[in-house]
Amino acid sequence: MNQLEQFAVVAAFLNRVCRHVRAKELHADIREELTSHVAERMELLLEEGMPEEEAAAEAVRQMGDPDAIGRNLHQAHKPAVEWKMFVIIAAMALLGIFGMFAAQQSGMYPQFGTRLVENKVLFTLMGMAFLMVFYFIDYRKLQKHSAVLFYGMLLLMLLTLFAGIDLNGRKVFLAFGPFGVNIMAVSLPILVLGLAGMKPAKDWRGAEHLVQLVGRGVFPVVLFSLGSSWFYGLIYLAAFILLTWKTKKSGTQFLLLALPLLSLYIFALTQASQLYHRLHAFLYPAGEGSHQLLQTKAAILSAGWFGHGFAARLDTLPYVYADSLFPYLIYCFGWGFGILIAGLAFWFMVRVWKMRDLIHDEYARRIVVGFMSLFAIRMFWPILMSFGIVPIVSEVLPFIGYSSMMQVFDFAAAGLLLSVFRRKNMIPREMGEALPRR
Repeated sequence: MNQLEQFAVVAAFLNRVCRHVRAKELHADIREELTSHVAERMELLLEEGMPEEEAAAEAVRQMGDPDAIGRNLHQAHKPAVEWKMFVIIAAMALLGIFGMFAAQQSGMYPQFGTRLVENKVLFTLMGMAFLMVFYFIDYRKLQKHSAVLFYGMLLLMLLTLFAGIDLNGRKVFLAFGPFGVNIMAVSLPILVLGLAGMKPAKDWRGAEHLVQLVGRGVFPVVLFSLGSSWFYGLIYLAAFILLTWKTKKSGTQFLLLALPLLSLYIFALTQASQLYHRLHAFLYPAGEGSHQLLQTKAAILSAGWFGHGFAARLDTLPYVYADSLFPYLIYCFGWGFGILIAGLAFWFMVRVWKMRDLIHDEYARRIVVGFMSLFAIRMFWPILMSFGIVPIVSEVLPFIGYSSMMQVFDFAAAGLLLSVFRRKNMIPREMGEALPRR
């Protein structure tokens, strides 16, 4: 207890103020700030010869109405809700369910029966539940576990490479009860969350630069590559470089980090035969191996503004419920529907960008920057690849496409972003602006 709180009038004043402030983690800072103001007034009154008890009572009286102060502080520090982000996520989730229903009713996947929609609804509801859980979590408590999250995830990726489910020659899945989880995919938000809370680049010294570069940059990308998850390796590499530069803002360091890592990554891409063919098809779209790209463009061009109708059959594209969902929805419902989806993705990223500008906590800003890079690439790549602007990869639109447990992790990541924004006014800071002027 602060020394001044021995005076009953001061303790009662502080209690009445804090009673109005729901952000309880701020109560200690509020009491300390207000006590310092009371102490300043008491010092002047004591110098005038006033007894301590009377000086304390008069100082409290001069502070003003404690209820008004409490209400002002509550307004200044109450939780912030990013309603627009909730609306965007809900809209994309509903579009995803609608898209699954269209794909299911098209008759192209009779082997799934009604499971496409049922599973999509199930994982969407699970995702929404995780979103709400992470929305109410105090993200600051995760920072002390950053290294455990990061290196623990690397160990899980390593385990997957040795003991994972073998699927088409790739080991990227681990079984958790009835669910098979793509560890390479779900590792992305966890690794980036770990990076955000670990020692920033500005504090690296001497040989530590090389150690951090290998441990945080090279080794995770190697694991992604060994799991043939090249696209996720690229996303992680982009997030690592961005976060490292963000914590030092050195152009020289950015070049020293980015150029060797990207050069090594591009060289590795050219050594994988399957990826080489995809890059070749992208660079020479009219040549051999560009069948999917040509069929995607043809489907989009044939749609017009009104499309071919609900559940139109499109056998020329693979996985219209996942990788090819964006062009399939355009094929069914027209160019306007494609503009709607692209607009929602763009609006989502704009809200995340604005969120970054409104947050002052450095750890929170790093979380937002890291997740922003993940969502930006994963949202716009499936859209851009449909028009031949980037190479075709196996990736679905977050919240919209059929991605099982990865969808749950997307919702959880969004919930953490919303948690960061929710607490932007609840981080302890100077209280003076909320106090009434005398």
